Amino acid sequence: MLRKYRKGLMAEGAWLEGVLADCPGEPLSQGHLVWKNRLPDVLREVCNRVTTAGGGIWLVGGSVREAMLNNPWNDLDLTTTLSPDEIETLFPRSIPTGPQYGTITVRIANSDFEFEVTTLRSEGTYGDGRRPNEVTFGHSLKEDLSRRDFTINAMAIDLARNLLHDPYGGRSDLDNHCLSAVGDATERMGEDGLRILRAYRFMDQHSRGLWEPDENLAHALITCGKMLENVSQERIWFEFKRILKGQNAPQVLERMRKDGLLSRILPGWDAELEPQYELSTTEQDVVACRLVLLALDIPAERWRVLDHDMRSLTIPNVERNRVLKLHQIIGHLPDDSASCRRYRIRVDAEVNAHLDIESTLNQSLAESVKSLLEKTQLPKGGVEPIVDGHILSKISDLPAGRRLGRLKEWLFRLQIDQDLSTTEEILSLLDILEWKTTNPEDWPELSWP
Repeated sequence: MLRKYRKGLMAEGAWLEGVLADCPGEPLSQGHLVWKNRLPDVLREVCNRVTTAGGGIWLVGGSVREAMLNNPWNDLDLTTTLSPDEIETLFPRSIPTGPQYGTITVRIANSDFEFEVTTLRSEGTYGDGRRPNEVTFGHSLKEDLSRRDFTINAMAIDLARNLLHDPYGGRSDLDNHCLSAVGDATERMGEDGLRILRAYRFMDQHSRGLWEPDENLAHALITCGKMLENVSQERIWFEFKRILKGQNAPQVLERMRKDGLLSRILPGWDAELEPQYELSTTEQDVVACRLVLLALDIPAERWRVLDHDMRSLTIPNVERNRVLKLHQIIGHLPDDSASCRRYRIRVDAEVNAHLDIESTLNQSLAESVKSLLEKTQLPKGGVEPIVDGHILSKISDLPAGRRLGRLKEWLFRLQIDQDLSTTEEILSLLDILEWKTTNPEDWPELSWP
């Protein structure tokens, strides 16, 4: 009878009540109920399947934080009293993302949604500052939340009972725009060095401004900075990149530099941060532009140092190469039609990002260059050499090799500078150029700068 009754409730769109939490709950407000009603139906199916199996299940993490701020949900993470094995049995299509830590990624047939479901945990000590020495699964929601990093991330919602469980005051910190650790801040930051970077990221609340850490957390961020050495470079770059993308990134970087953390991540890259405040660019360019501005005081000839630092931080090749290219052309802008054509060809896809960087350093000069570029027509002969190596070899009697290749580059440079458009015009230059007796390494090429 009970099974039939519960199936009937599921069909009617009801949430089934599971195990009651071991910490007090307060009713969700009307606004939060509206937020809840926008959640996908498949989430209710996941929760009901767990409760029907005798478990308790709660919405946790960032989605609860965003619910309290009346923001749209993003990832929907759940915690449960059931073990990882029991969750895998209940959901045959699930993925064992991290079963040793209690996490299973749950999938439902005929749905693209995925949910991370983690068994309630009671963790031991963090011997290496990266991961717990051991994980013990439990049944206490309060204890599980006590192991989280910040109070704003240590809340849970019982979706069936419409209750918010907030044993550590996360809602109050949200209201006061304050960032606090759960329990002892030094202990929390010392458990996992990455939490230090996460603290700086959470300071940036985008349109809600910059939130200050409380006194205990502020002190822990400085005293525990060394713990970052225990964190993999991949995890550091993942968090640091999110900081660079933040709406209030300049203020966060200022705080990181003051606390000594910026120099731990990129030693010697902490240039004056005023240009960071002036930067206006696209979302796809902002990370590369901010990195270039951080490295502003590093001479271009030390690009190998830049490259080494970025490789150490495991910045992907595409991003790393963009930063190196943009850094090498800082301060090099075209000033006439010929240089504009050359600039467009060689800087290519990075023109907009480069001009955004230059605008932060000298806005009037950058604006005049933008105006000049708009007035300059594209090369009449296109952006590729008109004269190829086969034709040039026949005309010059040069065999394939370095000299022929450099002569082709020289002619291409003149094709662009003089805006030539025919083979005849370009080959006629062979009669006036001193290419037979001079050193090919001294010949001009189409480069920037």
